[in-house]
Amino acid sequence: MLRTSFLFLLFVATAARSDWQADIPLSFQQMDHYFPTRVVKAGENPQPLARSEKSMLPGYEYAGRRRSIEDFITDTDVSGLLVLHRGEILHESYHQGAGPETLFTSWSVAKSMTATLLAFARADGLIASFEDSITQYLPELSASAYKKVTIRQALQMSSGVAFDETYEDPESDFWVFMNDYAAQGRANAYLESTSVAHQPGEKFNYNTSETQLLGWLIHRVTGQSVSDYLARKIWQPQGMEADATWLLDAEDGMEITGIGVNAMLRDYARFGQMYVTGRGLPEGWVQEATRPSNPQVENGELYEGMELGYQYQWWSFPDNSFEAQGIHGQFIYVNPATELVVVVASAWPEPWVFDHELEFYALIESLNLNL
Repeated sequence: MLRTSFLFLLFVATAARSDWQADIPLSFQQMDHYFPTRVVKAGENPQPLARSEKSMLPGYEYAGRRRSIEDFITDTDVSGLLVLHRGEILHESYHQGAGPETLFTSWSVAKSMTATLLAFARADGLIASFEDSITQYLPELSASAYKKVTIRQALQMSSGVAFDETYEDPESDFWVFMNDYAAQGRANAYLESTSVAHQPGEKFNYNTSETQLLGWLIHRVTGQSVSDYLARKIWQPQGMEADATWLLDAEDGMEITGIGVNAMLRDYARFGQMYVTGRGLPEGWVQEATRPSNPQVENGELYEGMELGYQYQWWSFPDNSFEAQGIHGQFIYVNPATELVVVVASAWPEPWVFDHELEFYALIESLNLNL
């Protein structure tokens, strides 16, 4: 398979269209057609999701206008939307060619799954403490910028390692990682080439390669692929309905653990529901993983004018709800207090559309208040 720029591959795959962006919805529904993947095997006894007797969801206010769920779907380029309340499906719909069996790509939603696997590795005694140095488990990085970084600091995107995650700049560190390393069968090797920008734990800096580090750590301590560990610890015990896949850096290679899980909408919802109930997770993990515990990741400290905080690969809200999010509009929103899970698979035309993000927050605010 030709291993080159992700965007180039999308362009080639959709070259028959005058505007390749028009096929983003299709591309995001079949990522394993373009890249090698490893199967995340589901078990033999899927856990059913009951359907609520409620038939309508409340509308919401946004930009001075009353809007409906149908408006949200149209406004924000939604391909799949599922609302789970108290473990029951209130809304499930598919658009832009998708259906119930579609494996939607996750983009950075996968980061939250990678972090969850670290919780299991610690509970299994494979990691002694998140205060341990990364190099205790990955001595290959002893001469790298990660030589003084702890697991906790990497989980909080606070390693101090230089990384520019600018999607619009083809020469940013994100694209160097994706094109020159992840797309060339050596995703882990990028981590040995980095430099120090800040002291570890001093500053939050979103960094997709940092989650690659965590995936490499999982692979090292478990002695199995990250996909297989996901299947054994989450996909099968949680009764996921269908096999998922995870993008690899090469045939039979390493998972690109900062992105690349592809799964059914209902299985993303089951993952979110696990964080509502805590069932099947190590004791105390939900709060530990989702409530900021250091100054640089507290709510309001990440970016100017933004109320979100960050903890272990989850974005947090001031009310202790939280979300996994990925570029082009992928979300798993979880509020344990209201027992709400909202899963959105979108096909935004740009990596990030802040107006769409804000409209999503208007929707979940209404759901929390009115359900």
